[in-house]
Amino acid sequence: MQRDQKILADRFAGYFSKFKAQEFTCKNIERVFGGASRETYRVTLMEEGGEEIKLILRMIQDSGLIDTKQETEYEAYSLFQDSDVPVPKVIKMEQSKEHIGKPFIVMSELNGQAASPFDKEAYKPFQQEIGVQFWTILANITNFNISNISSDSSIAGVKGNKSWKKELDYWVSVIREDCIGAEPILEMAIRYLYKNYPKDSSKISLVHGDFRSGNFLFREEKITGILDWEMAHLGDPLEDLSWALSSIWCWEEKNRPAYLIEREVGIDIWKKNTGLSIDEESLFWWELFSCVKGLAIWISAGQEFQSGRNTDPINLFSAWIPGDIHSQAILDLLETRVPYL
Repeated sequence: MQRDQKILADRFAGYFSKFKAQEFTCKNIERVFGGASRETYRVTLMEEGGEEIKLILRMIQDSGLIDTKQETEYEAYSLFQDSDVPVPKVIKMEQSKEHIGKPFIVMSELNGQAASPFDKEAYKPFQQEIGVQFWTILANITNFNISNISSDSSIAGVKGNKSWKKELDYWVSVIREDCIGAEPILEMAIRYLYKNYPKDSSKISLVHGDFRSGNFLFREEKITGILDWEMAHLGDPLEDLSWALSSIWCWEEKNRPAYLIEREVGIDIWKKNTGLSIDEESLFWWELFSCVKGLAIWISAGQEFQSGRNTDPINLFSAWIPGDIHSQAILDLLETRVPYL
């Protein structure tokens, strides 16, 4: 165990002992890599009697790709406790730095593993079973009763039918702030989106914000947990649908989103379970928006790496490979609407 991790382990064990009013020691602490929004650790604590408790510790990072609130993540997990959307059990959120040096969330560890969204073999031989669950769970999120969300919630956001503009304005502002060079393909997509906005949604729903392969846990043929809720908000359900459909998560087999089941089969499952119809032009808009949103994230990753604020290699990779893929995805989409491209 590295020195910094040993210090963190001791401080967290001390905090948890005080929180639970019983003595715990840290048996193991392990950094979980793969995301860039939070500093995440898998922690095993041991009670005096020898019983182990397995936890996930999510800490605010000094430098993150996007501006997200810890309260949003915690509230989203809290909304789905003991529901048909599997999530970890939330235990505690601390907004003070006094306990372990940074604000953090503690939750239970779920059984299962997360796969790289770029691994087309990850879910074999259970891609059919997992695929049905993937789209059914997304429908369950869409169906969530948003009347349970208070008006002062960090999730509430815009409840009207202009969520498309709120989301587009936000991600364009991220691009304007973090872009370190000219991006003509991206600018073409932004112009198209502002000029050809989607129809008003027939429903405002809870949007996960990052529902895709790589952001769920699975064990053999079963999805055991939906993760990474820090971008949750109210908006058009097509936003989540289009992000999950995005070709970046199935670049080598573009008709099999998340490398699970065929695109139209997944869409049909979502439609059947939500009872919603889909306007094809609006879905096209949101799929193009997903590319812009993705590039905003990858541009921020590159800016973090280039500036030296966060030199995690995942930021360099994100700015390079996913950035190129989403640029090509923009061209592929716009070619169906602007044939001379």
